[in-house]
Formats: sequence, structure tokens, C-alpha cells
Amino acid sequence: MTPYEVTRTITVTNPEGFHLRAATLFVACARQFGCDVRLGKGDQRVDGKSTPLQLMVLGAGQGDTLLLEAAGEDAEAAMEALVDLFTSNFQEECDPEGEPSRLGKGAGEDECSAG
Repeated sequence: MTPYEVTRTITVTNPEGFHLRAATLFVACARQFGCDVRLGKGDQRVDGKSTPLQLMVLGAGQGDTLLLEAAGEDAEAAMEALVDLFTSNFQEECDPEGEPSRLGKGAGEDECSAG
């Protein structure tokens, strides 16, 4: 592992799992950084900057553990921003009926805390 390579495991806590909207936010955030980003589940690894549909092949649901990998000069910053997306449940919370609802940002606004 080089000094610019960072790995972290994270558990999907979002009740909806790692669904298409979450994958879209992940890819948009990852693309803001120059480092390589990979996301894995079990033996599968996908390019975190590819298309959201590529990330969907992981089939990550609530409770699943994923491996985040970033390699490059801004790997630490990318990792922090991507972990923040997961820990914030991709800016979603459940309403009183248990249905997911968006928090905070409007459609099209930047939801990645790239610094």
C-alpha cells in the first residue's frame, strides 16, 4: 500500500440500501477527485467513477459491508467525502410512514463535500 492509498470498510445503513440514486451521488462525488476510487463487496470490485449502473451490480443492501478504496494524491479527501455520503444515508431519512425522503439539498445541488 502506498502512502496515497486508503481503504475503509463501511456498512450500508440506508434503509433503501445502495440504490440507484445513492450510486449516482457516489459516482458524482468520486469524479470530483483525481484519485482512483474502487468499491467492492465480497470478491467483486467496481470502478467508483464508472456509471451508477456498474455500481448497482454489487447489489448492496442495508447491513451489507462494502470496501472503499482510493489511490492517488487526494485519496484521503475523497475517502472522507465518500464515507460522509454513506454515513449521512445519502441525504435521506424516512418519513413517519417509513418512506425515504430527501434532506437538505435540492435537485442538482452538490451533495459531495469535496474540499
